[in-house]
Amino acid sequence: MVRAIWLWPALAAIVLLALLAARSGTGPDLSAHLAHGSLSDIGLYQAIARMVGSGADYYATAVTLQRDNGFPLQPFVTVRLPTLAWITGAIGEGPALALAVALVLANAAIWFAALPFARPAERVCLVALVILASLMTPRAVYLHEWWAGQLLTGALGLFLRRQAGAALALAVAALFVRELSALFLLTLLPFLLRREQRTHLRAALLALAVFGIALLAHHAAVTALVLPGDPVSPGWLDLRGPAGPSADLQTMVLFGLVPEPWASLLVFAPLLGWCHVAARRSALPLFWFAGFLGVLAVLARADNAFWVRMILPAYMAGLALVPRALAGLPYPAISRRTAPGGGPAGSPAGGG
Repeated sequence: MVRAIWLWPALAAIVLLALLAARSGTGPDLSAHLAHGSLSDIGLYQAIARMVGSGADYYATAVTLQRDNGFPLQPFVTVRLPTLAWITGAIGEGPALALAVALVLANAAIWFAALPFARPAERVCLVALVILASLMTPRAVYLHEWWAGQLLTGALGLFLRRQAGAALALAVAALFVRELSALFLLTLLPFLLRREQRTHLRAALLALAVFGIALLAHHAAVTALVLPGDPVSPGWLDLRGPAGPSADLQTMVLFGLVPEPWASLLVFAPLLGWCHVAARRSALPLFWFAGFLGVLAVLARADNAFWVRMILPAYMAGLALVPRALAGLPYPAISRRTAPGGGPAGSPAGGG
């Protein structure tokens, strides 16, 4: 059993986050990110993929549909990278859904063996939480954050299994689906350096450099089609505080059905499980999840609720380790009071 004194401050911080979120939050808002014009976010990506699958140019299609439906076109990152639209457009929705199911099952297998110290019951819970937190409507195959989150979940599990090369491959794949995955790679770099995995470190740096070039090409392709009067994003500095990530997580994992402050406590509780993993295996999950939740608290708007899927389903799997973490808290020792003669209090002084 790991007894780390710093788990007490971690528990106190998690409870404080939950109370702040419950006090200042208004609960999850399902309508905030559902519609722009006549299309929802997912509806837009679905329409783009289908037109690309019929032979249309990605950039011309994406820019036109976003303009016609009131989606922002400036800055250029408001137009998603073309990777997912190319793939789903080429193979169709049915095969894409089958591929998504296969990825969820692969992640379940990865996480069943990701933590060598986990007990059998904990392994089963880890797998169940990975699967449950993956659930979305079938149209989620068009959602960039869903795929990036699944790929990063696999990458994190493989890294914990000491398979850094395979983990890096999945993280790079996620990078070309959703550029927010760069935050995971940047978090990974110091851990590769600490393990002295110089080959993997160089590969990660090369991947970031190649991605930088691809992003410049994406910028050029979008800006060539954007007109001066096209919609501009309102910016990303919403400063929602703990209530922001709490509401986003509740929306995506249906904890919004639970009353406050218990809902916020449930969505922040996995951090305690990841604190335990940091003491036993690696701090990478804790740094990645806590860092991204910080990004959601500071930058994301209410209509950026899908961003939280970047850390799902792996983040919620931390719930499986919360009982172990609570059991590992260092509690004060309670000694039995003894009588002057050496026997326990209440017994004859000489022991009879």
